[in-house]
Amino acid sequence: MAGLRPEHVAFLGEYSVSTQDKRIDVQILCWPTISAAWSMLTQSLTGLQSLRRDDSPASIRAPIASWLHDVAPQLCLPVREPNAAETTLATLIRRLPLRFAVAVVEHQVGQSAGSDTLRYRSLFSGCLTAYGTYLKSTNQTACRIIIAAPGNTTDNELRRATYGEVLPHLDSAARLGALELGFWPETTVPLPMEVAQLAAASVGRHLERPSEASPLFETVRAHLSPPSRFHALSRQKRRK
Repeated sequence: MAGLRPEHVAFLGEYSVSTQDKRIDVQILCWPTISAAWSMLTQSLTGLQSLRRDDSPASIRAPIASWLHDVAPQLCLPVREPNAAETTLATLIRRLPLRFAVAVVEHQVGQSAGSDTLRYRSLFSGCLTAYGTYLKSTNQTACRIIIAAPGNTTDNELRRATYGEVLPHLDSAARLGALELGFWPETTVPLPMEVAQLAAASVGRHLERPSEASPLFETVRAHLSPPSRFHALSRQKRRK
């Protein structure tokens, strides 16, 4: 897109967890609140690497063995203490000028593939509605593009088509404007997308294990938009 700058780009994080009889899907929209947000993320990670300097080449460092590394390997690279990893990443994200919008959908395991359209519709609608509310309350303009993680061609086409159906019918459609949905073309994703993926995973894991303490989830909750706490989040449950 011509003239696209970092502050014009928002990122989409997704996480799914299945129990014995249902699946929970979480989608997080992550956007910068100032133009320097994404460069601040890079600088923060560089600073963390300097503080926890390891003279061995990055290619041979043993990664921490945890779900955190599975979701955000680049952000976890300088974190050498597994027990402190989540707190370290929560602190890094807490200091960044960004916001999150979250949508959660539950559905029964084994539903037909046609239900994927309804699932994506609910997820996109939830995130975009919250984003539109934030833009209205702050009198800001929308980002120009949302970047999602790469998927297979069929799934990408379904997500793009569903997004295109949802966007014009939202109450905030005029404020969101021609906000596009794109897909990152490479396997290694940019750092802001790892932040979005971490945020989505923290919400999903909280729903799966609500009694477990999670500094990362608490950080995400504090950054949710509209300003609210997670107990006010509407978990959308669809019927068969």
